[in-house]
Amino acid sequence: MDCRFRGLPSEEINRRCAGLAIKQRMILGYFTTSSNTLLRCTKPLLIIAAALLLLGYTFPPRDCASCPAPHQPLSVTIAAVGDTNGYNILQGGEDQEDPLQEVRGLLGEQDVFIFNFEGILLSEEPPPGTCRRFPGQSLFYSLSPIADFLHPTQLTIATLANNHILDCGSQGIKETVHELASRGILTVGAGENSEQACKPVRLQVNGVGLAIVAYLAMEPDWFYARSDQPGAASWDECVGERQLAELKAEGNIVVVALHLHLGPGWAEWPSSDHVSLVKRVLAAGADVVIAHGPHVPQGILQSNGGIALLSLGNFLFRPDYPMPEKAHRSMLAKVTISPDSLTLAVLPLRLDDSGRPRVPSSQEASQILRDIASLSAALGTYVEIRGDIGYVTVQRRPHIYTLFLPLVEKNYDTTHQ
Repeated sequence: MDCRFRGLPSEEINRRCAGLAIKQRMILGYFTTSSNTLLRCTKPLLIIAAALLLLGYTFPPRDCASCPAPHQPLSVTIAAVGDTNGYNILQGGEDQEDPLQEVRGLLGEQDVFIFNFEGILLSEEPPPGTCRRFPGQSLFYSLSPIADFLHPTQLTIATLANNHILDCGSQGIKETVHELASRGILTVGAGENSEQACKPVRLQVNGVGLAIVAYLAMEPDWFYARSDQPGAASWDECVGERQLAELKAEGNIVVVALHLHLGPGWAEWPSSDHVSLVKRVLAAGADVVIAHGPHVPQGILQSNGGIALLSLGNFLFRPDYPMPEKAHRSMLAKVTISPDSLTLAVLPLRLDDSGRPRVPSSQEASQILRDIASLSAALGTYVEIRGDIGYVTVQRRPHIYTLFLPLVEKNYDTTHQ
């Protein structure tokens, strides 16, 4: 018995107990009704919160000054230039100044820098007979100090799949890879056999997976790596369609460097064989194709949601003979890759008589861009010229990884396989 009712008549005790029971039922009913109402009101909010968590959205902690804004997209900027080597560039003695000093300010504003190293790097002059000139082409080797100037960004990649990779034989490949690697420059596209030559470079940049491969396309095929011989990677030997499909299946942005020698050199109009191969590479899954070999700038092609530069021309290049005037024209291509688009910026350059790149005058830059725009229009691509820069934007389907990776601070997590 409740001590508060002790000493009261039994009728009074029964009346008061009945009253307490009514109050308890009323209070219980109130909280039950309130809980049901709260659940109904908050259920949509709970569903939204669960969806955001599934999509990989994370809320930045309070007072986190370095955290990115919640709407900041994942993106990577790649800069690429064409044919590069140190032959006839550093002449010894007092001629040791930075051959890229005139354009150095343009080369450090991206996440990844890619160039085609067309030649061999050696630590010292080779013994007689070590290097040889193949029929119909020059012999390009240079001493390794030139590589000290070829690393403008934290992630720099030299593509080696070209027709000069065997100028000093198998040992030349080994030394070139070693000299570049000792300076922190990654290499792709050549090796002691086709397995090594075909091996891609895989990177993680700003939370985005990149895969870079390089192929040589040339007739005759003297320089192709085989299962039992050194040389350059080639589309057929590497089974390009399958390789790109596998790299795409990993969720990578795929960048392909092509060195094209299936048509005449020193020509600004691409051969039909070059265009056909580039379209085939884009159809196989390449997001960006960087081509070189003709030694003059050519047009830009869009296909299958990707973009291709058919020839970037020369970048650091001085053969023993005078080059045609348009072979002194060059470009720096910067591609910003985001979940829904590829944005290409073309910055015109010009090689001086010493083979070093420089920023052209505004008048010459305009002429270079107009010519590139005309060549691109013939390939179905519109180049918008704003000032001294040409722009092309390609809309693309988002990669699935962008739906599940949380937003991250900018950092470089590099792996080379």
